[in-house]
Amino acid sequence: MEKNENTIITNKQKKAVKAVEKLLAAMHNEIAELNALKDIENNLETIKEKTVKISKICVVLQNSLDLEHGGEVASNLNHLYQHIRFSVARVTDDNDFSYLQSAQKVTAELTEGWSKVSTAAA
Repeated sequence: MEKNENTIITNKQKKAVKAVEKLLAAMHNEIAELNALKDIENNLETIKEKTVKISKICVVLQNSLDLEHGGEVASNLNHLYQHIRFSVARVTDDNDFSYLQSAQKVTAELTEGWSKVSTAAA
């Protein structure tokens, strides 16, 4: 559907908003589950799978940002996604789960905020 005088957001944009909402929710759930898997020896394969999945979601979200025109919001989101990727890398590289709590908090806030955007766009 094309924009008309009564349309604020197109159907294509609505679908994009919904996709980001789903990605953020999935990433948040994966981080929460990863944070519970602190027994590295017994959960190594699951930990690897989750860290790869979280990193891939972050890359997709980062690539969706318009850093040229998105201003401070896009820049701040990019930094938050970098923090999440760093937190996950610490788990795989150093068996360090200490940053996951902050990554989980970030994704909870982003998921909640984006859910409000999605509801408003519907």
